[in-house]
Amino acid sequence: MIKASRDTWTVFSIRTLNSVGWSATMPFLAVYLESVRGVSLATIGVVYLASGILGLGSQLVGGRLTDSVGPKRVMLAGYTFSILSALFLSFLIGASADTSLILISYPIFNFLRGLSQPATSAIVANSEIMNLKTGLSLLSIAGNLGFAIGPALGGVLAQSIGYASVFLFSAGVAAATSVIASVYIRGGLLTSTVGEGARKSGSLLRWSIDRNLILFLLLVVCGYVAIGYEIVPISVYVQSFLNFSPSEIGYLFATNGLVIVLLQLPLSSLFFRARKLAYPLVGSCVFTAVSFVMAGLSTGFLQFEAVMVVLTVGEIFMTVPSQAVVTLFSGVRNRGTFQGYFSAASSGGRSLSPLAGLYSFQLLSAEPQLGWYAAAGFVLIIGLGFYLLADPLQRDYLKFSANGSADAPQKTTEIRSPGA
Repeated sequence: MIKASRDTWTVFSIRTLNSVGWSATMPFLAVYLESVRGVSLATIGVVYLASGILGLGSQLVGGRLTDSVGPKRVMLAGYTFSILSALFLSFLIGASADTSLILISYPIFNFLRGLSQPATSAIVANSEIMNLKTGLSLLSIAGNLGFAIGPALGGVLAQSIGYASVFLFSAGVAAATSVIASVYIRGGLLTSTVGEGARKSGSLLRWSIDRNLILFLLLVVCGYVAIGYEIVPISVYVQSFLNFSPSEIGYLFATNGLVIVLLQLPLSSLFFRARKLAYPLVGSCVFTAVSFVMAGLSTGFLQFEAVMVVLTVGEIFMTVPSQAVVTLFSGVRNRGTFQGYFSAASSGGRSLSPLAGLYSFQLLSAEPQLGWYAAAGFVLIIGLGFYLLADPLQRDYLKFSANGSADAPQKTTEIRSPGA
């Protein structure tokens, strides 16, 4: 039995539902724009880039608001905006509105829905600071459990009813999450019985003090660019070049989610046994690079199922370890802000993936598999960056812990001090 607080399990339920609604729409908007409305892959990539830039801003805003007005208010605002945005996009698609309206609306939709993510992360990080492995793993499992369900449902809805129904479904799920958050999430600011740590305020990161952590976050952005290939680039690649059906695309995402549900906790345990904070992220880059080479060699559905499994292992080694590092450098008064930093880095990276992937596939349309090999080389360079940063980041972490952070892992019973 997994032991966690009531708040953590409530957020787990909310994050699962929210992921179901979001993931049902994410891959199929690109497929709809390209296959039905004839929008170029490069244009779709730019739209997703704009969406990512606005989404990055929403993570930072949502994180700061979490620390200033409380996570519940931020969550309810984000979910309300998600309902309205999804309904509006459903109407535009159903009415076959001008594509420019859809292209403009989607980034706004992404900004509004992203406000709630740092708030849910901050609640779990604060509740499980003595048990980060379980808390952050449950967050990841929740998101990917929803991802195992959402794209499969979205594929069925898109194929049997139409693409507008996918966004209508997303609006209904957002309404359900709003009700749960309203009833079960407690109001007020985050509090903790654990000490405040070396950082006493919610001040922003400063280069003079936090240089290595800032460099780490920039590498996380790049790492999530690679991990993000599992969403839009794979969807469009297998549909445009290999003629996969929407249902088959949905099944690929279901595989991704199910692998994370099964392996997230056991593989996350390896991070908390690693001698250096950044080492699991090096492993993530290696697995991701291998999956990209496999993708370039694959032509059938079962082959891409294997690609998704290997890529998902890479994702597991990226998600919880990178979020844990950011959490370990925060105190309770700025936990929302720091979760906003992480959410901005991860979602910003994922949002750059469509531009990088789709543009490379269009540029190399005669031999699109070469785009996968180029991506493999890119992610190996990222892995080298994590390896070179491991020692400096470790020194900063130990200094931060020695300065009195009661949130640090050597103060807990479950997480051993990295480097010990």
